[in-house]
Amino acid sequence: MAELKSKIQGTILTPESGDAYTAALRRNSDLSILPAKLVVQPATYEDIPPVIAYATGQTPPLEIAVKGGGAHSATWASSDGGVVIDLSKLNQVTLAEDKKSISVQGGAYWGDVYEVTAKAQVDVVGSPLWFVGVGGFTLGGGYGPLSGEYGLAIDNLLSATVVLADGRIVKTSNDDEPDLFWAIRGGGGQFGIVVEFVFKTHAPAGPFGSGVIAYPGTELANVLQIIKDWKSTQTPAERFTLNFSRPAPHFKPSIVILPTVLHDTDGQRSKTVLAPFREGAVKPAFEKVGTAPDFLTVSHGADASLATAPKRLAIRGTFFSDFFPELLTAVWEKWVAFTDTSEEVRGSAVLWDLTSPAKLVEIGVADTALKVREPHYWMAVQGRSTTDASVPAAKEFTASLVQFVREKNTELSGRDLGWFVNMSQGTEKPEDVFGEHLPRLRKVKAKYDPKKVWSKGFVIEPAQE
Repeated sequence: MAELKSKIQGTILTPESGDAYTAALRRNSDLSILPAKLVVQPATYEDIPPVIAYATGQTPPLEIAVKGGGAHSATWASSDGGVVIDLSKLNQVTLAEDKKSISVQGGAYWGDVYEVTAKAQVDVVGSPLWFVGVGGFTLGGGYGPLSGEYGLAIDNLLSATVVLADGRIVKTSNDDEPDLFWAIRGGGGQFGIVVEFVFKTHAPAGPFGSGVIAYPGTELANVLQIIKDWKSTQTPAERFTLNFSRPAPHFKPSIVILPTVLHDTDGQRSKTVLAPFREGAVKPAFEKVGTAPDFLTVSHGADASLATAPKRLAIRGTFFSDFFPELLTAVWEKWVAFTDTSEEVRGSAVLWDLTSPAKLVEIGVADTALKVREPHYWMAVQGRSTTDASVPAAKEFTASLVQFVREKNTELSGRDLGWFVNMSQGTEKPEDVFGEHLPRLRKVKAKYDPKKVWSKGFVIEPAQE
């Protein structure tokens, strides 16, 4: 370890480092925390190759995990007895002079990006939540609130800088290391550590209409009918997340709509496009919609509710083809039944993203490693527990419910969309995550990581010659 310290400018933390080590282990979910042997926080890109050499040079080699934002609810960014390369010090965000692109280091949160874009009056396709890491979000595809107008984060990625398993630091784009660039756009973190992303920027999409529209669960059928009608006139400039949750203080099953309305200069667009939800056949039990000046403000909109949410969190999710009433009603019934079982798990929720898929289908399925380019949406199940004893039940609930969604959607649409890598846990079949791209991804893995140095996350086996 002394030799490693002499080779890097960054920080090395061990269990003997006390509070700093404990803080470095924290993740968005308490279920994601593991006790690493070392946590290394690189100060430069050149700090990383010696860490890789140190870990792979041990007998036996030490597992390497990479922590960007740490938002994933699996243990992909943690290691039990291995080395965590914590990118938190590599979080610089730099806007190009012409404001047409923005460079983001791999340890940045989307909130770091939005701080810069808000001041510069530009926008970029990113996460709806500020505390999500840029790296993991992007490598899995990057479905964001601006995707309706501008596509996915990977569709706006111009280039990247990657530290490879053999210690080389390379730039990748459509022209440089094109196989690597293809793979990191939807193939996950299996090919190297992406220490810098360069994204295309866009003219400001704000001000944004944002807020909450909530209904009692007894109105589900009516709300689903409103959604069906609303979708027929929806444009890429408005979207929402539909939540099944039990908000305080009554904790009754509720339907919560969280809208984002782009280009809402004076609030009039929100009034117009959200009118069916506010003035239609069903009146909301609670409503608060206002105008936010920029996406930095929007990304903090859930801070208060998340501050009190149970931290024992398991998330799984999948794709679905449409807002079929039969699908959502069946999921509602299963969710209500589960959250009725105990107060310990009533914080569990189901999220459905309704962002127009019009832009994402413009990219060919072979152009990136993302396997689904037909019209689709994504959903997630959050299993939250207030006690250790209730964690197994919450995990089983999340797994069984997303399996049901996948099967029911296949039945109703005739299309099996498989799994969403960013909402997977690593136990799913790789062909169900990567589809027809798996053989090519295995070849890219063999080229850039034949010894499986990157063995966390959704592991891709290198192709055998």
